[in-house]
Amino acid sequence: MLRNLILTILIVQNIYGQDYFEGEILYNVTYESLDQNISSSILEREMGKSFSAYIKEDKYQLFYDAKGKLGWIKVSVFLNEGYTLTEYEKSDTLIKSPFGSQKEKLIDFKVISSNQKEVLGKMCKSILIHYESLNENSFFKEFRGTYYYYDEYKLNPKLYEKYTDGFWNLYVKESESVSLRNETEFLPFFRAIQEAVKITPKKIPDTIFNSNPNKYLLIE
Repeated sequence: MLRNLILTILIVQNIYGQDYFEGEILYNVTYESLDQNISSSILEREMGKSFSAYIKEDKYQLFYDAKGKLGWIKVSVFLNEGYTLTEYEKSDTLIKSPFGSQKEKLIDFKVISSNQKEVLGKMCKSILIHYESLNENSFFKEFRGTYYYYDEYKLNPKLYEKYTDGFWNLYVKESESVSLRNETEFLPFFRAIQEAVKITPKKIPDTIFNSNPNKYLLIE
């Protein structure tokens, strides 16, 4: 009986004792418009009032429950392959963006020791990322984000080293954790708060990262 108990413990540890978080996190999103021509209701419709993050060690996907002209939005980040793939429900084109394709100038990056917030009963530390977009076609000029994390939900910093867009490699290097609350500003247009409301550790199948093979592929 003791042997069976030890075997059961070893099996459970093998399944659930992973070094890095794998699972699904549901976030709710609220918006505040900074431009009189863009209402919060438009932002909710076009970008979604919630999204689900499907996270594996070597890749993750953000699925935005948008109801606008292009429907839902699916952004898959392939860390080993070095690119993101964006799909809109009602578009016939997939957009492939190699890491580093965004031109950005870092203004500030720092851990804010005094700024902590509670998310799902866990007191989270925070990191500030502030940068300027140098892309002519970017819809925003300046970005500021404060990210709150709890170190129970680990990420592998090594796999994020080349993911320099939005200086996310710096965030993961410092936090080594999934962000549970994002307070972001896309200046001069709007602010958004994304906060985790449910965390479900589980095995994420690779098939969830499949895209529609009948759509055209556009490489940025």
